[in-house]
Amino acid sequence: MREQRTGAPVFVKVDEYKEILDVLDMVKSKVREIKDTLSSINSLRNEEDAELQAWNTAISEIEKKIESIDQVMFEPEQAW
Repeated sequence: MREQRTGAPVFVKVDEYKEILDVLDMVKSKVREIKDTLSSINSLRNEEDAELQAWNTAISEIEKKIESIDQVMFEPEQAW
């Protein structure tokens, strides 16, 4: 990721260099925080998807039971 440059050396004051390193450390830290946050969001979304799937399954089962009840209630001769 770092580029190799040829030519004249660049001189930077030591205190400015330390400040640059501090800023880079802060940026790296923020990137880690963002990655952790995104991971948490993905985990929550997966849990949400699983819960929604469970609800859909439950609703499908309820619909099947209602259909069965409808058949029994409106076609009693065939059920007996």
